[in-house]
Amino acid sequence: MMNAKTFRLFFLSLCLFIASAGYAESPLRGIHLSADAFGYIYPVFVKDKYYSTELSLAVNLKNRFFPVLEAGVGHTNMVSQLYEIGYSTSAPYYRIGMDYNMQFKNGRPNYIYLGARVGYTAFKYSVDAPALIDPVWGDEVPVQFSGVPSRAVWAEAVGGVRAEIFKNIYMGWSLRYKFLLHRSVSYGGPWYIPGFGTGKKTVLGATYTIGYYFNLSKKK
Repeated sequence: MMNAKTFRLFFLSLCLFIASAGYAESPLRGIHLSADAFGYIYPVFVKDKYYSTELSLAVNLKNRFFPVLEAGVGHTNMVSQLYEIGYSTSAPYYRIGMDYNMQFKNGRPNYIYLGARVGYTAFKYSVDAPALIDPVWGDEVPVQFSGVPSRAVWAEAVGGVRAEIFKNIYMGWSLRYKFLLHRSVSYGGPWYIPGFGTGKKTVLGATYTIGYYFNLSKKK
């Protein structure tokens, strides 16, 4: 589950944005608050069993720019059937970025957008593998690492769609190209990075969200 600090951050941000709507010249039009369901759908179709729970807060500025804050928890407890290697971790992650509405002129409640994100996570992982045989003495050497600390920073190029399916209720999806900027490495490095994916230099990701739009536009 998402930790208390994450919920407090979202709540404080929401209060600040709502308060700013009181100014007559404020560019604020509304706030999208949504949750991602793809983090639990994705593992059904692939062999890499890792999951995530994620919330997103997007601010509508003049229906054109959407500053975005995303926070979630990624976790896995996987054992490779081929190599009998176990890997586990669970940690929060955070992203901040901006979306640009390609349809800002039409004034409709649906959006096609392009954007970018920067993500960060600090986590600990554990590895449990079959013992190795000492080539000299013939003894078994255990391969077990627990609580190995690591940090990662990455960037994302984002494209997506958000559509109103009912009054102020939205569904949408996004595709993401992620590339790793920094990763601390210990004992060969982590296999899975929360919020990013498997520990490659570049990966593809996606979200499928449902959320609510708080309309803060001034009514004439």
